[in-house]
Amino acid sequence: MVVILSLVGGYLFGSIPFAIIISRLRGVDIRKAGTGNPGAANVLREVGKVWGIIVFLLDIAKGIIPMLIADRMLNIPAYHLHHLFWVGLVGVSAVAGHCWSVFLDFKGGRGLATTGGVILYLFPKFFLIGTAAYFITQRSPRNPIVVLPIFILVFGILIWIYRNSIPWLIPFLLIFLTVGLIANRQAIKELKGGTH
Repeated sequence: MVVILSLVGGYLFGSIPFAIIISRLRGVDIRKAGTGNPGAANVLREVGKVWGIIVFLLDIAKGIIPMLIADRMLNIPAYHLHHLFWVGLVGVSAVAGHCWSVFLDFKGGRGLATTGGVILYLFPKFFLIGTAAYFITQRSPRNPIVVLPIFILVFGILIWIYRNSIPWLIPFLLIFLTVGLIANRQAIKELKGGTH
């Protein structure tokens, strides 16, 4: 029961549309500006750098806070896999909330910043790589698709380095990547069609 409550809580917290809230405070409907994507990168371009960074940090917090609560306060049992596997799934549920927000008719952003929060919590050494990739590839509205192969590469490196010491890593990353690929399926279609 505690696992289910944690997953639902992660999803609901991830569903909070910080990009839309912050943009509206600045008089902008971010869904009608730029790419229309309710994420930090679009806010950065259309509302301003400071506001984009604020949304970026808030979206990172979407991944961290539910995991922190699950890890430190709810004492999720390990069952047959490691404790952090379940904590990580709470982070994945937060990413799903960002991508398919219950407050936005199950629509949302691409989930990259929230993914960064999950990586920061579980694998802090790799967070800087993800952050650098995020900002480099988000400078232009035509470049966000580039970040997907980079994140897949980062996950591949994680698997290679920790393949023997973290038994839950591969199933966790497979779930994580599946959610990410589904959330970014439109961008993948555009990449295949050569529109980026």
